[in-house]
Amino acid sequence: MLAKNMVAVITMVMALTATLTTHAAPITDLRNSVSPARVRFVLDSEKPIEYKAERAGKKIIVQLPKSGTKQKNLLVKDNIIRSAQLVPTGRNASQLTINMLKECQYKVLQYTNPHRLVIDVYRIDLIKQEKTLAKGVTYTYIQDEMNGTQIQASLLSIAPNAKYQLRPFSAAGAYNGRGLLSQEAKRRRLKAAVNASYFDHDGWVIAVNKDKGEFMSMDATPRSAYVDTGKERLIVQDVAYNGVLRFKGGELPIRGMNRGRIAEDVVLFNEYYGPSTKTNQWGREIKIRDNKVIAVSNKGNMKIEPDTFVVSAHGLTNKYLLRSIAVGDEVELLQELNVPIANKAPIVMGGGPLILENGKVHVRTSEEYIPRDIAVGSAPRTAIGLKKDGTVLVLVVDGRSNTSRGLTLKELATYFLRLGARDAVNFDGGGSSVMVINGEVVNKPSDGRERPVSMALGLFPKF
Repeated sequence: MLAKNMVAVITMVMALTATLTTHAAPITDLRNSVSPARVRFVLDSEKPIEYKAERAGKKIIVQLPKSGTKQKNLLVKDNIIRSAQLVPTGRNASQLTINMLKECQYKVLQYTNPHRLVIDVYRIDLIKQEKTLAKGVTYTYIQDEMNGTQIQASLLSIAPNAKYQLRPFSAAGAYNGRGLLSQEAKRRRLKAAVNASYFDHDGWVIAVNKDKGEFMSMDATPRSAYVDTGKERLIVQDVAYNGVLRFKGGELPIRGMNRGRIAEDVVLFNEYYGPSTKTNQWGREIKIRDNKVIAVSNKGNMKIEPDTFVVSAHGLTNKYLLRSIAVGDEVELLQELNVPIANKAPIVMGGGPLILENGKVHVRTSEEYIPRDIAVGSAPRTAIGLKKDGTVLVLVVDGRSNTSRGLTLKELATYFLRLGARDAVNFDGGGSSVMVINGEVVNKPSDGRERPVSMALGLFPKF
């Protein structure tokens, strides 16, 4: 495993000290709770609490120089904590002592509304193992805690000055479809790759994707996307595809691109889809090169050559409109994304929903028509976050196991806040969540093995 070759940077999270300008803040209560990953102690007050914490062997000592209290003793029945005592040390001062059965990592957190000081003592190891992949690019294995349970995650961090960028590609190879990401990433010699857009069992990509300005897959449902303009990286909301075929005598709206054609449907295909449209004989298709029709067919499964487009229509009205078009006719194919900055950007990777906006949790499941099986509950997750300085954070959180339960979308957004992100968007998750570093799967997919996926994001040299 890659982790064996890493230099372990195990963060022993000691006390966070704070100097607050406060008046006396009496402690009104001491309480505790126990969860699988930690034991939590909470000091309640009506004002901010000034404190200084340190560990002395198997004791955690929290000095409270401006917080008077009455003595309180807690006997904790736990395998890492024996007891805790809150005692007055002066008229307006006190001290909390937590007696551990073994040395443990801990954090001290200050909360408001209401004011309280929280001391989390961890029964799990908080771990960060970091490896530099290139200048400005790092991979980090993380073992952490979220809401009382353990999670394991893989994090790819790409600094603004790195000579690499994320670009979409098909895990199936040259064409749309499904394939093992590790195999395709190794074939392309990518330093890193991660699953990305949603897809159906036949490889139908349910997202807007663009690379080097070329449309790879398109969907009319407005959802959030990762956008790289070449100068900046953004999370953009409600990106959707608009396509129209104009011809003498009419026009035909295009409902999607490089996906299966369904009933009463009009789909556009280009060379990213495959060598042919894979359609049946119940439609009509025209092939276009340089805005001129070069072939028409009612047989289905029309071949797609480089630099050509195929418009495939099903349904009486749609086929009737295409019947007026003959070989040699001039047509106009208009394609755009509805959001100008995404339309102009060379790289767009669609996902959804948005989960973090301007440093605040904002999970847009209903606005982006996210199905319930994605929107609700804990699951393995794949997502992208952006820090204020332009650093890109690609996160894969394992789930559905004893060592990592996964995260809800709200928890995922909260975890990105821990990592310093300002904005974040979710991608396909569950058994599809996979991160590949130097051709090796570094996370633990919930299926027990790597699942074939469709559209992915790879770390490519900047173009």
